[in-house]
Amino acid sequence: MGCAYGSVGDNVRVTQQPPSGIEYIDVGGVVSEPPASTPRRPRRWLPVIAGVVTFLLVLVTVGTLVGDAFARSIEMRSLVAKVEASESAMGALQDDVRGIFAEYQGSEALSDEDRAALDERLKAAAVEGRDAIVAAGQDVEALRWLAWHREIGAAQDAYLAHNLAWQDYLGRAAEDPAEFGRPQDDVNTTFEAAEGDVRAALPSLDVFDLADRVDAIFAPPPAEDGSSQAA
Repeated sequence: MGCAYGSVGDNVRVTQQPPSGIEYIDVGGVVSEPPASTPRRPRRWLPVIAGVVTFLLVLVTVGTLVGDAFARSIEMRSLVAKVEASESAMGALQDDVRGIFAEYQGSEALSDEDRAALDERLKAAAVEGRDAIVAAGQDVEALRWLAWHREIGAAQDAYLAHNLAWQDYLGRAAEDPAEFGRPQDDVNTTFEAAEGDVRAALPSLDVFDLADRVDAIFAPPPAEDGSSQAA
C-alpha cells in the first residue's frame, strides 16, 4: 500500500514569514534593514563663543590704545617738566646778569677797578648759570620713552640742542664777559626750532594740560636790553 498523504496534496505551498530584522535573500545580494537615523543637534554655542571672542578683541584693542595714549601723556609730562626746569635756570642767569649790569649803569664812566669787578662778577654768573643749565640738560637727556613714541624723542633732541647752545654761550662768557652783549644766533634759532617739535609731540589725550604749559614756555620774551639772550 502506498503511503497516504493528507488532503492538502501537492498543490498546497507552505510558506513561512521571516522574523523581523533578519536578512532578506535577494538575487542582488544581502540587503540589511537600514538603521533609524539620529538627527544632528544645532551647535548653538558657536555664536556665543564668536561674540565673546569679538568682544574681548575690541576690549583689548581699546585698552591698548587708551593705555598707549596715557603712557604718551606721562612721558610728555616728564619732558615738559624738565624743559621748564632748564628754562628756569636760563631765566635765573638772565636775571643775575641784568642785576649786575643795573648796579653799574648809573655811573657815567667806569673806573678800571669797577670794570674789572664787573667782569669778574659776570664771569662768575656765567659759570654758575652754565653749571645749572648743564645739570638741567642732563635731566632732559636722561628721560626715556617708548620706542614708537618718536615724536617725543624728536622733541627731546630738539630741546637738548637749545640747552647745549646755552652751555656753549655761557662757556664763552665765562672767558669773555663781552659775550653777554653779543648776538647769540644759535641760542635763538635752536629755541625756535624746539618749539615746533615740542608742540608736535603733545598728546591728543592732554590729561595734564600740557598745551598750556608749552604755551608758557614758548611765550614771546619781554623786550631785552641787550645784556642777555632769549631763553
